Amino acid sequence: MLMPIDYRPRAASTMPARGWSSTWTALCLCPLLPLLPNEVALADGVRSPLEQSRPLRPGAPRPLEDYRFLDDPAKRDDPFDAFRYHRLSDSAWLQFGGELRYRADSVDRPFFNLRGVGHEDYLQQRAQLHSDLHLLDGAMRVFVQLEDTRSWHKELRAPTDQSRSEIHQAFVDGNWGLGRAGNVTARVGRQEMAYGSSSFVSYRESPNLRYSFDGVHLSWAGPAGHKADVFAVRPVELRADGSFNDGTDNAKTFYGLYASLPLAPERGLDLYGFSLETSDRRLAGVFGDEKRHTLGARLFGKHQGWDWSWDLAGQVGHLGDARIRAWALSSDSGYTWDAEGRPRLGMRIDMASGDDDPGDDRVGTFDPLFPRNQVYGEASLTTLANAVVVGPTIGYSPHPRLRVEPAVLGVWKHKSADGVYFTGMNMAPGTAGTGKRAGTVYKTNLRWLVTPNLTVDLDGLFYDVGTAITEAGGEDTAFLSVRGTFRF
Repeated sequence: MLMPIDYRPRAASTMPARGWSSTWTALCLCPLLPLLPNEVALADGVRSPLEQSRPLRPGAPRPLEDYRFLDDPAKRDDPFDAFRYHRLSDSAWLQFGGELRYRADSVDRPFFNLRGVGHEDYLQQRAQLHSDLHLLDGAMRVFVQLEDTRSWHKELRAPTDQSRSEIHQAFVDGNWGLGRAGNVTARVGRQEMAYGSSSFVSYRESPNLRYSFDGVHLSWAGPAGHKADVFAVRPVELRADGSFNDGTDNAKTFYGLYASLPLAPERGLDLYGFSLETSDRRLAGVFGDEKRHTLGARLFGKHQGWDWSWDLAGQVGHLGDARIRAWALSSDSGYTWDAEGRPRLGMRIDMASGDDDPGDDRVGTFDPLFPRNQVYGEASLTTLANAVVVGPTIGYSPHPRLRVEPAVLGVWKHKSADGVYFTGMNMAPGTAGTGKRAGTVYKTNLRWLVTPNLTVDLDGLFYDVGTAITEAGGEDTAFLSVRGTFRF
């Protein structure tokens, strides 16, 4: 259970049932791919989705890909098959892959014009190449992924913009079968992680640099679908200048437990506990070393067109001498009609506590840890901290290779005394103590599956600001982004 992520709603619940290309089928079924080399995720006689379309679409982690079906020469019908899979012996095989992505953004009044830049246009590049060696019939695995990230003409730089040439992932797996008791895997090294709906731990696909961590995982997968994952890691510290110099962020330690319990077909319960230790942190008017513990549960499932994913989490601990008492709710529910284009109507309701008296002996601001913030748009304006976010979402496919997903989200502060937080838990300047209404987000995403290898995403956003922003001198933000991703 190294990557127990739920790809809904852009998975099976939102894709058209008729007229779909095999490309969408592969994307929809990607959570069913073998998570480990010798796991059997598909029943006998069931084709791997990668046989229909390969590789996986952007967002899905490359270690999920298993190309052993290419041992059959009749199935080598893709131009890249000779590159991507090599049988070394009866018990060993080697896989290769890569990605080239360009992202062009145009932003009018970025960050509500509170950072002194009225407009910017910029271009970003992400190039990746990986090798995946499996030995001893999958009992041992070595995965290495190199990455080169660049950013041009961007004035308001962020750590996720560029890190030049680096090792993004490099880990070793040891895999042991326990017979009827299931399977245990130990993973050591630099790796990506994501859990559940990615509300608190995610891959962070949309920015130029995805999350990666240095540390160890120990995972158990039971025969009846029960799973448990224990980990202790530190985030990778990104450096914009220089190559092969990204190191471990020794100021942060992240460890925890995540367990998945099947309740019924297509329904389940996740239970988790995370701890994040941070040195010399400043938040809610308090400065010091922080120990923040997150305890939560996620209920998810599908039934007769309905789908739901509900996370409820609480946080305790301390920041300096102040106690931490915070909470959050992250939920996405919807209904998909069995009709042409598979329309889906959903409702997102997210809430996270804020601090009502900055500088006192209690910190009430929730920290979403390592979240997937693109559910609020690609402009890095909103994260799940001192926030109430409510609004409808829509999904529709006017063509088998197109998916359109607009949303309108109202955003408020939970506590007026606290501020509005951008991604990365950076407070918008001057927003502490302003009004409660942050504004309304109008956003849409259009995904076009051009070929099995090429995906194009178009994202637009307009943030109509409210008193929480205007009283700090902020203005409306407009954002447009185009991403072209070629995977092989």
